[in-house]
Amino acid sequence: MTGTLSHSVVSSITVVSFSGVNNGSGAIGATKGMNAGSGTPTATLVTTGNNSCVFGVGNDFDNATSRTPRTAQVLVHQYLTPTGDTYWVQRQNNPTPLGGTSVTINDSSPTGDRYNLAICEILRAP
Repeated sequence: MTGTLSHSVVSSITVVSFSGVNNGSGAIGATKGMNAGSGTPTATLVTTGNNSCVFGVGNDFDNATSRTPRTAQVLVHQYLTPTGDTYWVQRQNNPTPLGGTSVTINDSSPTGDRYNLAICEILRAP
């Protein structure tokens, strides 16, 4: 796969492939977006299917600071930019067994930076 930007910018892209999920637009279940002027990055959604995976992507435009994911989560990728921003992707360690479950993607630090965080549910094939 190749990507070309129309002009030079500080950015990050993470490509993730899934197997055993619904095809096409049916792969995405619940979504949630959050942002705040300060605090620990956090967003919660309610799953719509069984055995779903939940991923999140965020940016901190105050500081290039490493994320510290909460329990049962892992960083997939993070980029601490030379311009003082952070871009990151994180996920739950395991699928969520039952639909209708509240799932949170969050970090314990940093605690005082502005952030944007979007999370989504990846649905398993029926």
